[in-house]
Amino acid sequence: MKRRHLLAALPATVMLAGCSYTDIGQSVISGTWPSQRSDLAARAYRAVDDMLAGAPTLQDRGGPVVVATIGDIGNLDHSTPFGNIVSDMIRTRLVQRGVAVTELRLRSSVRLGRSDGELMLGRNPRTLLPPPLAAEVVTGTYAVGSSDIYVSLKIVAAGDAYILAAADFEMPRTWNVDQLLGTSTASLR
Repeated sequence: MKRRHLLAALPATVMLAGCSYTDIGQSVISGTWPSQRSDLAARAYRAVDDMLAGAPTLQDRGGPVVVATIGDIGNLDHSTPFGNIVSDMIRTRLVQRGVAVTELRLRSSVRLGRSDGELMLGRNPRTLLPPPLAAEVVTGTYAVGSSDIYVSLKIVAAGDAYILAAADFEMPRTWNVDQLLGTSTASLR
């Protein structure tokens, strides 16, 4: 009787194993992303892939890439956690694709805090390493609509501001996205 229950459970176990998170874990290691994802990271990764397809000689240009914070199109001197996380996702995808990327926010020393831990990233110019010389800069803007956010990205040559590649994507405004923007979704309900 026990053997019959075990054999009956075997197909379900195999099916569940096929739905495990190993695909997602492998995506980080191998530099790919699961195609079934339709979230912000997947859209940012796809935009980076599109830009790299448009600039195939990017790695041959002789210097690292710097990724700037993606700014609010209405105020280019301002961003939000949404713009910051999109920039971080762009950095991640570029590195996964083998592009040399430098981190502008790296501190010259570790900041130790009792409740914060050991921090190496910051935004205080006095504590950061000198900015690296970059061959290209990834920059972009976002605009917030009533139901979507529109993101426009560009890879720009640092020496002459020539746009080497560009990609756009839109993201539906959800509660999560509005939290990153610092806005309310009350109007979306």
